[in-house]
Amino acid sequence: MSIEEKYKDEIEEYKNDILLSLRLGVLQVNQLKYLLEHFKSEENYEGCQGLANAYAEFKRELDEY
Repeated sequence: MSIEEKYKDEIEEYKNDILLSLRLGVLQVNQLKYLLEHFKSEENYEGCQGLANAYAEFKRELDEY
C-alpha cells in the first residue's frame, strides 16, 4: 500500500467516524469547530480533511430531507 493510499484511507476513517457520530447525535454540528481546533493544534491534517468531508456529506443528507 502506497503512502497516498494510507493517507486516503485515514481520511476516510475519520470521515466515517465523524459522520456516524453526527448521524447518531453523539456529535452536534456546532461542536465540529472544537474538534477542528483540536485537529489543527495536533497538526492532524487527515482529521481536518475527514471532518470537512463528513460535514459536507452530512449537510447533503440533511438537504435531501
